[in-house]
Amino acid sequence: MIHVLKHVESITQHRDRTLLELGVASALFELVKALEVNLYKVTEHGEDIFLTQVVHVGPEGVRYVQEELSDGEETIPVSQRPEMAACVEQNQIVLRHLAASGQYLHCFPIQAERRTLGVLEVVCSTQLSEENLGTAEGFLGLYRNYMSLLDYSERDTLTGLLNRKTFDENLGKILTALAVHRNSVGDDSPLRRRQQDDGTHWLAVLDVDHFKRINDQFGHLYGDEVLLLLARLMRDCFRHQDRLFRFGGEEFVIVLRAGTQGEVVHALERLRETIESYPFPQVGQVTVSMGYTHIRPQDTIPEIVGRADEALYFAKENGRNQIACHETLQADGRIATREQPNGSMELF
Repeated sequence: MIHVLKHVESITQHRDRTLLELGVASALFELVKALEVNLYKVTEHGEDIFLTQVVHVGPEGVRYVQEELSDGEETIPVSQRPEMAACVEQNQIVLRHLAASGQYLHCFPIQAERRTLGVLEVVCSTQLSEENLGTAEGFLGLYRNYMSLLDYSERDTLTGLLNRKTFDENLGKILTALAVHRNSVGDDSPLRRRQQDDGTHWLAVLDVDHFKRINDQFGHLYGDEVLLLLARLMRDCFRHQDRLFRFGGEEFVIVLRAGTQGEVVHALERLRETIESYPFPQVGQVTVSMGYTHIRPQDTIPEIVGRADEALYFAKENGRNQIACHETLQADGRIATREQPNGSMELF
């Protein structure tokens, strides 16, 4: 009992999702004497359901997927894992025995708000006893409740998107991961080339055009409904690994991963066109302007946001309902090049 409580104490001291997930998986691996424990997140793309492995604990150690740099190699259709499909669809514990290896796969659904958001897989050499099943369900409940608390503190209450408070932490993780990979991998290595091709990150700032006019003409309740529907359209247009934030008011931020600028343009234009053509109740047509920039390992957060804001300002000052890239505008001489600090600083 004391051993279990120590695991609970260790898990509940974390305020980081990755550490929380690692803590739950590691505790179960040890307490039920598992061969391995895996945590999968469930994502939907249209009518298709996919599984993304985010945590693995086994005899060889611990592995987790850095979502900031993940290129989807760990993502598989749920149809390839029948026990996982049954777990997700029926929202109940599913047991599968693999005759070839003699292993028992125990799949536990992770549910929140009547949706299955993930699956915890416990692989053992024998079927779990009633006591160990209770232990697994108890830790799963702890994980689920704690994640709900984190969600409550990290998400905007109106739209459900990540809030401004979590932005610095999320972008900081990306910058740290990019810097580590840049410094640890040689410039000519295959991994480095793959990251240059597939691992670039971009930040876009989105602003609703004439939002004050919407509030003044239709009232704040309809203005809030526009923001709520806008957030839903954003979720539909982007992948699960892209980060969507509400900065406050009518301003949103998107952090996405794309191999080329063309992919970024395609994603942002798809969102812009989707919003433009959506029939917002009572309000009718709503449009948005966006400015975006490339995230570089040597950047600071204020520099990244500043560049995107400059591009957004240009888009709004030159017709609205369009997207603008800071790097393109700078190359074309349509916005001034910022002077870099010379190391000296004046205090006022």
